[in-house]
Formats: sequence, structure tokens, C-alpha cells
Amino acid sequence: MTIARQPDYINLCDCSLCLKSGGAWGYFSQSDVEVDGSTRAYRRKDYKKPAVEMQFCGECGATTHWVLTEHLEGDRMGVNMRLFAPEEVEGIEARTLDGRNWFGETEAEHRRSPGKLGSDVFL
Repeated sequence: MTIARQPDYINLCDCSLCLKSGGAWGYFSQSDVEVDGSTRAYRRKDYKKPAVEMQFCGECGATTHWVLTEHLEGDRMGVNMRLFAPEEVEGIEARTLDGRNWFGETEAEHRRSPGKLGSDVFL
């Protein structure tokens, strides 16, 4: 995976999908990301209109990124920043989303104040 720039921040979400996938999400437009190799897709079955489709490596199983489904419009995608070496993400703001209690109807709450990767938060 190649990204054109560092993300503005990384979200550490604790919803069931993010916890199970091991994602630490940096957000990009699709033109800022180059996916090397092929990936496989997974969509939640417990939502009638899932917002994202998870992508994972067919070779090692690591979650690589997510893309928006047809249920949402936009050019946003999430890249799993855990794929990068610690020194590549050091200093980026990390936010902890309360995904367990967020259902998309409102702005998501945070569990604590943001920290910086490498000093306050580790991936």
C-alpha cells in the first residue's frame, strides 16, 4: 500500500467491525492511495445498508483498507495505518472513537482526548 501523504489523524474505533479487523484508520481520497496486489472484500451482514466494504490481503489476511459502498456517496476511504512501520506514523494525532455507542445518526463521540502516536498512543 502506498499513500501520497500522511493522514491528518488516525481513528482508533472500538465498534465491533473495527475491533475485529484490527483497523487504525487514516482517511484519504481514493486518488491518494495505491493498492499493491489484489484484495478480497467483506461486508457486514448485520446491517441492511453497510456503509463500508472492508478489504483484506488474500495472501496474509491483514485488513488493508475500506471503501464506501453504494449506500454512501463520496471519495473517502480508510487505510489501515497499522500496516506502516511505527516511525512512519510517529507524531500523527490519534483519536479514540466510541464506536460501540455510535450508530451513524450523530457525530461520533471520543473516549478520551487525542494523543500523538509514539508518545501518548501506540498502534
